[in-house]
Amino acid sequence: MSDERKTLEQRAQMTDIERLRHSTAHVLATAVLKIWPEAQFAAGPPVENGFYYDVDLPHRISPDDFEKIEAEMKKEIKANHPFERMEVSRDEALAMAKRGELGALRARSEPSKFKLDIIENIPANEKISLYRNGEFVDLCAGPHVMRTGNIGAFKLTSVASAYYKGDEKNPQLQRVYGTAFKTRKELDDYFAMLEEVKRRDHRKLGKELEIFVFDDDVGPGLPMFLPHGGAIIDELEKLARETEFAAGYQRVRSPHIARESLYKKSGHLPYYAGSMFPPMELIEGETDVTTRERNRAAAAQAVNRVKQLMASLGGIVDSEGRLVDVAGFRKRMAELEESADWIELKESAPADQKGEKYYLKAMNCPHHHKLFAAVPRSYRDLPLRLAEYGTCYRYEQSGELFGLMRVRSMQMNDAHIYMTPEQFEEEFNAVNEMYLKYFKLFGIEKYLMRFSTHDPSKLGQKFVDEPELWKSTEEMTRSVLKNSGINYVEVPNEAAFYGPKIDVQAWSVIGREFSIATNQVDFAQPRRLNLVYRDRDNTDKIPLCIHRAPLGTHERFIGFLIEHYAGNFPLWLSPEQVRILTIGDDASLLDYARSILKELRTHQVRAEIDESTDKINGKIQRAEQMKVHTMFVIGKRDMEANAVSVRVHGKGNLGAKPRAQAIADILLSIKERRA
Repeated sequence: MSDERKTLEQRAQMTDIERLRHSTAHVLATAVLKIWPEAQFAAGPPVENGFYYDVDLPHRISPDDFEKIEAEMKKEIKANHPFERMEVSRDEALAMAKRGELGALRARSEPSKFKLDIIENIPANEKISLYRNGEFVDLCAGPHVMRTGNIGAFKLTSVASAYYKGDEKNPQLQRVYGTAFKTRKELDDYFAMLEEVKRRDHRKLGKELEIFVFDDDVGPGLPMFLPHGGAIIDELEKLARETEFAAGYQRVRSPHIARESLYKKSGHLPYYAGSMFPPMELIEGETDVTTRERNRAAAAQAVNRVKQLMASLGGIVDSEGRLVDVAGFRKRMAELEESADWIELKESAPADQKGEKYYLKAMNCPHHHKLFAAVPRSYRDLPLRLAEYGTCYRYEQSGELFGLMRVRSMQMNDAHIYMTPEQFEEEFNAVNEMYLKYFKLFGIEKYLMRFSTHDPSKLGQKFVDEPELWKSTEEMTRSVLKNSGINYVEVPNEAAFYGPKIDVQAWSVIGREFSIATNQVDFAQPRRLNLVYRDRDNTDKIPLCIHRAPLGTHERFIGFLIEHYAGNFPLWLSPEQVRILTIGDDASLLDYARSILKELRTHQVRAEIDESTDKINGKIQRAEQMKVHTMFVIGKRDMEANAVSVRVHGKGNLGAKPRAQAIADILLSIKERRA
């Protein structure tokens, strides 16, 4: 979260719930001071889902203290004190801070040290205001609710350490977190949601359902997918292939590494170097064996020559090789350096060989641009849509790694569309329509497009220095978004270095937000890599390019889906679609079950059979624990009727069905990708 001070304009735009939470932070400070009068306070802003207040206090606050603090907060709320705003001059504010009156209940022997620093950093033309609630007075620009009694339900949630202003050179403070809502029901619902988030945690479910693992010997941030995860990946790739084929995409393949020169030409170096793995230095043209043999022979030859030269140093070194005549040694060395033998010795030593740098691929676009350039292109070939589930590697900082959401290797649903400017609107809209189709399929009802633009002051640093192209492509993108009616917000200074971009935010069924996909406009790389097409007027033109990844990466999207479905995947996506469970282990019953298994697998259904001797309740329990979508329970009566009893995870027993109908229902549900 940002520790930057909000402007007055930003504060004026606080929502009602943010005002309530900001006011609750002041009540928290009041309560802490009632218990520990020596507490020194820094900042206490509202944040997503709550608030915090930073405090400097010798006593280490712990969750064991929360009940005591909350009791004092309730007294302050019950007193129903008004939040009184007072404007003061800079000198008055400084005087109060020096007397220890700010962020305090009264004057103290120690100054309000953090408030003094905050006052010094308030712009000269900005009004300075204080807020009082009861005895507590604090430097604050507001806004607040009218009275402490307007605060509804609240709860302190945690305490952590935080450096003042987020700078490790500053004092380390205690950050007390809490949350507040207008009603008790909203508060209870919020904590129920947090429990549901824990239950759906993709890291927990991914392990329990045997979807993916991390291994210390493989390395942090490098997930490996078990067969269940591999099945989900296969289904997602199949979905992408079918969707993209229908939309006119062509599939390509590219290697996992490339020379440094490619990333310099594309412009990713130096802009993107911080996110790439360090380069490998390779020597072209010789095998490792050849290099080793050559160096070994040269070294042996050099040793022999040194021995011969040392033999000429009689009287300068003793029999044990110790130097006894320094002046003589220097004179002899000067003579040797002029000799042909010494020059030949130096020239025979293995020469330093300068290797060529290769990088692990952090993005697919430069490779795809080279594929565009591999064949002469005409305007008749455009738009050209090249797609690949390409594997990329990015060196995320270890502290930022988080399950499948932030990883160092990722398989991206990537594609690059090359087009004329006249084709841009139609292609950009088509990509957005693809997003909407996927949202409907996966039951994503809430989403938002974040349209990221550039900062003109950072051209040539964070963004390529093409002001006119930035202006035109951002206006084109903005126009398409407005005309399409898609829900979006505009965010400055977060574009890709080569053009404006759209980040797609989606919310799972429990309201948790994820950044799952991207759609980017690129006017820079085609120019840098000399991509051209022959236009109608027989001249070479540079195409526009759209980078798009509607399904994001397998890693992040599967993490989202695990939490979105709580591991209860729809049949078409379920790692194990059908498990056959027999009531008993009679040989004829097992033969019947195996024949059904064979028929399902013939139709590419991911089916298994539980041939254990456990009772049926134990078999059902195991299948339920692994969230197997459908169970075919088979007893002797089912076998005699050529039927199966169908049971669906989360729905229970659906009754007996003829074998042919049950299998047909499974196949149709998978084919139609039903929810």
